Amino acid sequence: MAVVRAAEVAGVGLNLAYTYLYLQGSLPLAYAFAAVGAVALGFACWKRNLQAETALHAFYLAMAGYGAWLSGASDWSTDTHGWVPHLVALALGGLAWWGAVPWLTQRGSSMPKLDAFTTVFSVVGTWWMIHGDPVNWIYWMVMDTVSIYLYAKRGMPWGALLFAIYGLMAVDGWFEGISWFTG
Repeated sequence: MAVVRAAEVAGVGLNLAYTYLYLQGSLPLAYAFAAVGAVALGFACWKRNLQAETALHAFYLAMAGYGAWLSGASDWSTDTHGWVPHLVALALGGLAWWGAVPWLTQRGSSMPKLDAFTTVFSVVGTWWMIHGDPVNWIYWMVMDTVSIYLYAKRGMPWGALLFAIYGLMAVDGWFEGISWFTG
């Protein structure tokens, strides 16, 4: 288990380094840290039998590559999409969650309902983040809060700490960007 804990700690440290470098504009270097951090946390999740979270970190690995590929583009901007697309995304996410739980249960995943929930809706939140919709912060506030519990319950306190930090950042992101809502 020492290897699993080391992977968890390394994954958290690398993801925090990614976040710092990203916020400093050190692209594409930041994505290298994101990629290695995703691999490390994915390994730790696999060993803790969080199968959907393992897949989520594989998704984040792909997103790190995508981000590095796009890092030269400077046309990113915020754009609200209205409530109807979010309702559709939530409905599709709910269907994916509903379908994933029995599959994860059959495979012996630990905490399949929460594992599937955080994974499915983190992908939905990532979609809205990539598309510059400020409402993505609401998704992250929920996902980070649930992830704190999930990681703590599976014996991953460093992962829980990472999501506590990300949760605070999501609250800050929401209030920083609230001007999109108020005019």
